[in-house]
Amino acid sequence: MSENTKILPVEPCGFVSKCMASPSSYASCLSSYRTPSAKEVAAHALRQLEAARAKDVETHQANQLAIENNKAVAGRIEAFMSEIGMPKSWSERDFKSHSRYPKTVTHDAGWIGDVRRNCKTDDGFATATSTYNRLFADYSAYADRAVKEAEQADKIAQRARDEELAKRKSDMELAAILVRYELPLESEWDDVLEHLRGKDQRLDLAVAMHQTRCDWSEGPDRVECALGRFKVETEEDKDIEKDILGCLENFEDGRVFRDATWSYNALFASVGDKQLAADCQTAMEKVAA
Repeated sequence: MSENTKILPVEPCGFVSKCMASPSSYASCLSSYRTPSAKEVAAHALRQLEAARAKDVETHQANQLAIENNKAVAGRIEAFMSEIGMPKSWSERDFKSHSRYPKTVTHDAGWIGDVRRNCKTDDGFATATSTYNRLFADYSAYADRAVKEAEQADKIAQRARDEELAKRKSDMELAAILVRYELPLESEWDDVLEHLRGKDQRLDLAVAMHQTRCDWSEGPDRVECALGRFKVETEEDKDIEKDILGCLENFEDGRVFRDATWSYNALFASVGDKQLAADCQTAMEKVAA
C-alpha cells in the first residue's frame, strides 16, 4: 500500500431527504397574510425539490474523486488482510438462545467494520435519487390536481359571473318593459307576458301555440282557449282561424303549430307593433327559462 494513499472525506447526499413528504406542507412557508392557492404551493414545492436535487447532484459530482480513492484504499486493505490470512468474519455461540442446541452467530471481522465506517465509498446518491423520483411523482401529481382544481374553480367563478350578468341584464330588460307599458314595479315576467298577450290577439294565439309546442303533455287546450278569444275581423284573420282549426282537428303533437302555414313565428311576424311583438317574445322566453 502506497504511503501517499489516504482515506478522503465523502459528503453525504441528503438534501432531497430533507424535503417535506407532502407538498401541501409548504403552504406555511409562503405568504402569511393570505392563504396561498394549491397551484402556488405546488410550484413552490417543486422548486424546493429541484433545488435539493441540484445540491445532491453537485455533492455527488464533487465526491467522485474521494469515492474512487476510497474504493482503492478499501481494496488494498482487503487485499492486504487476505494476504496475511486475516479472516473476514468470526463466529460464536448464541448465548441469548434458550434452545438445547443454540445456533452459531457470525460477525464481521472488526477491520471490516472499521473500513465500512471510516472509508466511505458510497455517498448515498442512489438512495437520494430514489427519494427524489418518489417525491417528484408525488409533487407532480399534487400539481396536476391543483391545476384541475384551479380550472374547476375558474369555471365555477365564471359561471357565477355569467349568471350575475345575465340576471342584471334580465332585470334591466324587465325594468325597461315595465316603464314602457306603465306596469306596476312589482310585476314579474309572467305578469308582463299576460299583459302583452292581452294587447294583441295574434300575440295571444302565438304564445299559446309556442307553449304547446314546448310542452304538449296536456294536449292543445291552451291553443283552443286562445282561439276561443280570437275574433275574426279581416280575411287574414279568417285564414288564421281556419289554419289553426285544422291543426286542432289533426293534433298529434305541438310540432304542428311550428309547421303550420300560420305558425307561431308567422303570427309574431304579422303583428304591426314590432316592439310589442319583440317584448312579448322576450317575456315568453323569460317565463319559460
